[in-house]
Amino acid sequence: MAGHRTSTSLFTVTEDMLSPGAGAEGRLGKRLTRGQILVFPPGLLTLPNQDDLEFLRNDLGSAITLKNISFHPDGDYITGIKKDQVRRERTARILRAHNQEVQKFLTRIVPEYCKDWRIGKVNYRPLQEKGRELSRHSSNEMIHTDAFPSGATHGDRILRFFTNVHPSEPRRWKSSGLMPDLLEEFGEAAGIKRQGDRSLNPGLLGRAFSGTLRTLKRAGIPQAELVDSSPYDRAMLRLHDYLKDDDDFQADISRMVEVEFPPLHSWAVLTDLVSHGVIGGQHALVNTFYLRREHDLGTDIAPVDAMRRWMHGSSVAGSITH
Repeated sequence: MAGHRTSTSLFTVTEDMLSPGAGAEGRLGKRLTRGQILVFPPGLLTLPNQDDLEFLRNDLGSAITLKNISFHPDGDYITGIKKDQVRRERTARILRAHNQEVQKFLTRIVPEYCKDWRIGKVNYRPLQEKGRELSRHSSNEMIHTDAFPSGATHGDRILRFFTNVHPSEPRRWKSSGLMPDLLEEFGEAAGIKRQGDRSLNPGLLGRAFSGTLRTLKRAGIPQAELVDSSPYDRAMLRLHDYLKDDDDFQADISRMVEVEFPPLHSWAVLTDLVSHGVIGGQHALVNTFYLRREHDLGTDIAPVDAMRRWMHGSSVAGSITH
């Protein structure tokens, strides 16, 4: 195991930090790229009104068909809810408006990371996370770094913005460090082969395939991108699955940090970088954004850079410092 390990930490953002002239933008972005979780107390972000929150908490139980209800801004459609037109339309309206508020908020506080970003889906997570009967690879309780079996990032960063909309219960997380350290420690066991430049090169056919899917998306078929893939995304998914399957890693409290997010608090985190699992909590809103890899996200090493260096045989552990 690598010697230096970087742990997860929280940074609470206050209203005066966001006032004009405070200069928080660049500093907050740097904190994200170093693996810190930015926490926003109530009042900094406009949330759905009380009637809409009560509707999400109390009126959707029988209509839920999947583990999450998801609104897809790129195609303006909703999944995970029965064909109940009234509830579907109201839920879509709430999630669409919330996503627009989050977009405005992030563009205000970290504008350098929002250029040409790709807007992902908005999840409403209505169920209690603790003790859910899901497969290990689908369970939010297992500590992992984000990688998705459908769709591809091609090395773009995964920024997720969470809000705990439970009226009284905190949302509780656990974390066991950052992706470069976990890759150094578990990469070989996860089956991520060290093959130099060939490892992350999608090749001519891979690039053509991805290009065709992007064309189909622009032509009005947003679901086309769900079948996209890349060598980087497949390697990240191997690490994701291995961490969730490793009982010793999941049970190792010596490396684990536990954090709580009180009701009506929000938090932003690069989930491809920060390992996380949910210990407990119910009723959360989750917005996903993909930040373009070509934009400057600071001097700290990104997961795609860590993967490239590791595949070349270079050490990546401890490459991010607070």
